[in-house]
Amino acid sequence: MLPSTIVRALTTPAFEPDHFTATQWSTAEDKAIFANALMKFIAHEFPRPGFGKALYQRLSNTFGHIAHTNQDGYYSVFFESDADKVVFLDQTLRWPCYGDRTYAFCDVERAVRWRLRAANVIDVFRMRDADATRNRELGTLAQLQAKYGANREETGNFAGVKRRVGAAAWGGTPKGRGDQAFETRLATDLGARH
Repeated sequence: MLPSTIVRALTTPAFEPDHFTATQWSTAEDKAIFANALMKFIAHEFPRPGFGKALYQRLSNTFGHIAHTNQDGYYSVFFESDADKVVFLDQTLRWPCYGDRTYAFCDVERAVRWRLRAANVIDVFRMRDADATRNRELGTLAQLQAKYGANREETGNFAGVKRRVGAAAWGGTPKGRGDQAFETRLATDLGARH
């Protein structure tokens, strides 16, 4: 769950129709409804039930986004993991908001982009993604240590693996332990080949 300060920064005050300019095809109220729906969707961490057809159709035509085949495809590209959410938010924040507000939703894009920057919501998802990556990598490390028997304190330079595999294969000691003998042996082997 996002911190309440970020949720408030995203959702309040609500966007009003007088913040936007109507186009030939959409009213200023339509623009405000979209902006508020998008902010609520982001504030509630992109819930699948909150990603309705109207939000999908408008979102796939703003911020440089494309349809990704259909609503499910779009959702799976941008909202299933924290890493996906970072990609979505990054693209949304970097979009230069082209166009004339009497023909496009560029005024909404600018307002949403400003609010996302003020709330700094992307950093929350970046931290979560980094934590998930770290936990996944630590899990992999634990599995490899269990499989190969390396001690945790030896993993900094993979000394345990070098000691068991490298020293025997190279006829010397691994780098970091008896460097001089290892480098002498290596130089001798390389010199003999030339």
